[in-house]
Amino acid sequence: MMDLGIFKEFLTSLSRVSSLVFHVTDRHGVLFTAGDHNKKMPSLLEVQRLSGKIIEQGSSQHAAFAGKYEMIGMPLKDGDDIIGALSAHPLVNHHDSQTLELHSQKTVSAVDIETLLVGLAQLMADRWVTQKEAQEITHELMQSFEDLHLYSRIATQIKTLRFSSDMLRDLTEELLETMRADLAFAKLPERHDYDALILKEEINENISDVNAFVNGLLDSISLKDLSFEDDYFIVNDSRETPEYMNLHPNPYRFLAVRIGQNEKLFGWLGLVSFSLQEVFRRSELRLLGSMAEQLAAVLTNTDLYNDLEQFVINMVKSLVYAIEAKDVYTRGHSERVSRYSMKIADRLGLQKEQRDIVHWAAILHDVGKIGIPEKILNKPGSLNDEEFEIIKLHPEKGHSILQPLKQLSASLPGILHHHERYDGRGYPQGLSGEEIPLSGRIIAVADTFDAITSHRPYRPAKQQQEALAIIEAVAGTQLDPNLAKVFIEILREESEIVEHTMYAGAAES
Repeated sequence: MMDLGIFKEFLTSLSRVSSLVFHVTDRHGVLFTAGDHNKKMPSLLEVQRLSGKIIEQGSSQHAAFAGKYEMIGMPLKDGDDIIGALSAHPLVNHHDSQTLELHSQKTVSAVDIETLLVGLAQLMADRWVTQKEAQEITHELMQSFEDLHLYSRIATQIKTLRFSSDMLRDLTEELLETMRADLAFAKLPERHDYDALILKEEINENISDVNAFVNGLLDSISLKDLSFEDDYFIVNDSRETPEYMNLHPNPYRFLAVRIGQNEKLFGWLGLVSFSLQEVFRRSELRLLGSMAEQLAAVLTNTDLYNDLEQFVINMVKSLVYAIEAKDVYTRGHSERVSRYSMKIADRLGLQKEQRDIVHWAAILHDVGKIGIPEKILNKPGSLNDEEFEIIKLHPEKGHSILQPLKQLSASLPGILHHHERYDGRGYPQGLSGEEIPLSGRIIAVADTFDAITSHRPYRPAKQQQEALAIIEAVAGTQLDPNLAKVFIEILREESEIVEHTMYAGAAES
């Protein structure tokens, strides 16, 4: 039964001016009575009996009481459904058990009452239709608002972040929370690491292999379907299509939207619901379509970014090779310094972003040497003061060379400051302690060790243990003491492993 509050108030007022008593009933009994009703005539049981007859036959009915007056009833409808009855009878006073007198001297005819009830029943039916339409519009607006709110949040994420599996999983979880679905998924055939399949817990046991289920859905999409030309595919009842019915014993509905740009198909964004009481709304289709377009754009941009990043990497490698071609005594130096630096970064537990910064700073720490004359780089003897001042320019030269490359901007501090000393006596700016960027302090340790253990024009390479002793000696003055300690521990642990392996191998032989 729809909301009756406004009608109860209206019928009560109408009873005062019409000398009629109104009853509203449904299949379970009397919902309310409007007017000063004498409970003995007629009884509520008699009202309910008449109402049952009205509801059963779907037509108006009359009933006479005590042979003196009639009660008339009319069916109440909600659309085509009969949901109750509206009845009325004249107001009476009960002076004794034998006498019934009309409250008003003016007699209300049965025809008048029936005409009034017809109008009232139609008015109530119209009111309920309007009320239902208003509720549906309100629900649609609320759902549209939720859809718009979801889209605005996700579109902002997509536009501001590089594509990642975490981003796609968050997006899929948002879809499942907002949409009327049991399963939300994002499938990228060429990027399986990014696939996201989010299932509601209450139906988790209904699908033994969600990945196989979703793959089956997508494999069954007919390329000839007309909706596919518009980049979407809908199944509103799986029982109507054999290939979908065979994928799961329970009926379901399925919506998939193509993630693609031009002829490039990246994958699918989709929803599955095991409730067939509703169908996918046009607004839901538009929302998924908009998200798929955003995803296609960010995937395209990500591919372009990756191509650009690979170009930068190749260019960087070319710079490193160019440096090492000039300084034959340091060939492989940059890669070794990078390897040692990453050992330290790993032991420190640095996050991936920080590790990438250290990696590129270490690889490129000597890139500025490309601007140093070869006669200085390859001089067999000690450098004089003037030549040393020129060598000291290479951190700043490297910083200047790489500054236009935004992808490497976070690594520039490590390149600029890898020759600073912990005691403040280094170059180019004389920074000390933790004023020196962490990447610069890490590279300083790795660079010093590799310099000691590499051949130079003016001296032979030293053995690892001797080099570690020197590192230990300059910790706290030239090098960060904590990082020096970490590096020494790493290499000594690795030496012990190597010695143990060699010993074990010799014992076995």
